[in-house]
Amino acid sequence: MSDRIIPIFSLPDQLPADPVLADLIPEFVRQWMHDFNVTWSEIKSSGSLEDFRRFGHTIKGSFLQFGFKSLSGVGIEIMNDSAKGDWETADLRVKGLIQALETISERWG
Repeated sequence: MSDRIIPIFSLPDQLPADPVLADLIPEFVRQWMHDFNVTWSEIKSSGSLEDFRRFGHTIKGSFLQFGFKSLSGVGIEIMNDSAKGDWETADLRVKGLIQALETISERWG
């Protein structure tokens, strides 16, 4: 894979309105960084298109639950990538999400 990413330009500009969710941001970032660096690597190694699709679906729901609507849309795009078997584009999207989480962590972590 290349060092390229698909940048995420629509980062959230505020914490979730729910104070409980706002307090969970550091754990949210920590868990997703693990999932993007470990779980995603395992899914790619397995070659399972079903796990690939599920991973995108989980991104969609998890990011939406925390109020990161634009970032949850990347999960939908990853699900679409899985339908096409487009691992390379999905990998670039994951790298973009990693970059987005790093920015969120810097702002609120």
